[in-house]
Parts: sequence; C-alpha cells; structure tokens
Amino acid sequence: MPKMVFTNDNTNKIFANTTCGFDGYYDLMDDLANGRACYNKEGKEVSKEKANAELRKVMYNVLGVEEGTKGTKLLQAMRRHKIDVYEVTETTLENMIKTGWGANPFFNEYVEIKNADDDEINEFYTDTPCTLTVSELSGGHHNLFRQRLPEGQGFSVKTSWYGVKIYTEYFRFLTGKVDWAGFINKVYEAFDKKVNSMVYATLGTAGDALPTGGQWVKNIPLTQETKPILIELIQDVQTANESDVVIMGTKVALSKLADLEKVEWIAEQAKFDRYTTGRVGYFEGVKLAEIPQVFADNDTTTKLVSNDKLLIMPAVSDNKFIKIYNEGLAQIRDTEDKNTNTDMTLDFEYQRKMGVGIIIGRVFGIVNITANISG
Repeated sequence: MPKMVFTNDNTNKIFANTTCGFDGYYDLMDDLANGRACYNKEGKEVSKEKANAELRKVMYNVLGVEEGTKGTKLLQAMRRHKIDVYEVTETTLENMIKTGWGANPFFNEYVEIKNADDDEINEFYTDTPCTLTVSELSGGHHNLFRQRLPEGQGFSVKTSWYGVKIYTEYFRFLTGKVDWAGFINKVYEAFDKKVNSMVYATLGTAGDALPTGGQWVKNIPLTQETKPILIELIQDVQTANESDVVIMGTKVALSKLADLEKVEWIAEQAKFDRYTTGRVGYFEGVKLAEIPQVFADNDTTTKLVSNDKLLIMPAVSDNKFIKIYNEGLAQIRDTEDKNTNTDMTLDFEYQRKMGVGIIIGRVFGIVNITANISG
C-alpha cells in the first residue's frame, strides 16, 4: 500500500512513534476485517481480543482522549478529530470493496470493472458490428438514460456519489460493543448490497430501447403453444454469435419456464453465501442464470427488476456487458451541523464515487412474458 500522509501532523507523529508504523497498523486492521490470524511486531500470533484492543488504543490516541472515554467527551473528540479517523478507516474499506468485487462469481462472469486507482481511464470500447444499447444509472437513483452507440465508439460511464451511514457502528466499536471486523463488515455489507442492487437493476433494463415485435424481442406467454417461438429465438442468438447462450431472469421469471419443462435447480454452494449470486439450472439444455430481485432504496414494495422478462444472452468470455467504473474517491463524510440529529449523534457516511452502465455489443434476445389468456 502507498505511504500514508495524514492531514493532521499529530496523527502522523502517532504512527511515526509506533514500532510498525501505519503499515503495521493497516495490516492488523486488514487481517481482522478479513478474519485472518493476527501477529504482533515480533511476529507472534495474538488473539483477536488483543488485536482489537490495540486498534482501539491507537484510535483513542488519534482522538486525543484517554482510552475508554465515552459519552459526551467521546462525541466532542470525534467532532475535533473526525478527519483523522476517516483517513485511517477509509483505507481498510477501500481494500474490502475491491476484494469483494473480485471474489463475486457473478461479477467475474458478466461485469467488467475499471479502477481509477489502477490508472485505468473511464472508457469502454467495442468494435462489434451490431447496434449497441447503453443504459446508465443517474445520480443516486434508479432512473435510466438510454442511447445507441455506433460501431467502433467508446463510452464513459456516468459516475455519482453513493453512500451508507455508519455512525452508530463506529461508536459501538470504540466502546467495545463490536469488534473491528464487525464494524468494517457492517459497512462493507451495506455498500456491497448497494452496488449489487445497482448492477442487477441496470441488468434488468437491458434491451429496453430495442424495438419490440421483431426477430430479437418476443412478447409472448410461456405456454406449450409458444414454446417453439422461444426455442427459435434461442437458436437465432446461438447462430448469430456462434456460441452457447444463457437464459437470464429473476427467480419468478425463470419459474415460468416450469410450464414448458421441469426445471431442476442446482443448489448454491456455501462458499457463495456471502455474495449475491443467482441459482443455476437448465432449460432444454440451455443454462439458466438467476438475476436477484432488488427493491428500491427504503422501499420494500417497488421492485427494480422485471419479473416478466427473460434475456437470451450469448455465453462468451468477451461479453462482460455490465460496466463499473470506480473513481477511487472513497471518503467518509458527516452532516456537520446542517442536519443535527435530535439525539446529538453524528451522521457518518461512507461514500465512494462510481458508476454502473450496460454496453451490449453482441446480438441477444428478449422475451417479455405476457399473460396467458385462455379462450
């Protein structure tokens, strides 16, 4: 990791006067957050309790108060030294987010990620001959812009700030109610959920700008009578891409294939429990991939992914059609005094600037599932 230079000279002195400096402190934070064994400066393994106690000791030093300080004095110290605490904490969270993206199997298969910190520019390019459809999220909302891109044109993903509130969890860590891993993972899981909801909601809009009723978009009920139409669409996508295909949809959408053929689900492996991945099965020998359903922020009734749409996508390695650009500007902010809470707490919020978009440069199919009207 790069050498840390803190805004506050006193914080720089605190780490300069420790045996292992900030690098050693960071390693301790990172090991605890990821559940790895922890070691002291002599290389001897130490318990998680002692490691957490060491983190709290240094954090109280950064705050300029005695270890164990609580209540109003702790809140006042946090107001005075909030930037120093943010700078120390942001480093661990940044690494957790990137590690989580890299380990998510759904992301590995369908998502291309670029990071400004890795000197990658915000540009995604395709030279494929077919018409492209692009969707992107605007601001912090699930409103979508769509446009067509001609062959051989680059596209930059629109980025915005996204954040999750963390003030309660941080004070719980300082007062010993949760350990460092509990605090960091609480923030990580909240932001990971945010990113996943953005990705899946964007995926659910794939092809919305394409004309309906043509060769690649079918508006049909899923019945034995319409099954040949679905099979032909699958065959057309396979032929156009000279590849296998995958049928993507929510659990509800995929379940509607049961009227055509018995679908046998393959159980998810326990190691994937932490990540939001889809269940996988087969229809007529074609792989199925579940798109997890997500709700709008603070709304458990508004669903962001259609339960009446199936995507017939080519299963090829160069079709990572979901694009994420991470500007690497992670930071922790607070409300300052503009919106002070009635309980006098601070609204710490972990934020990062990023964007999610879709660029589909290969022929694909869409089935908009309509009601089965019996006569």
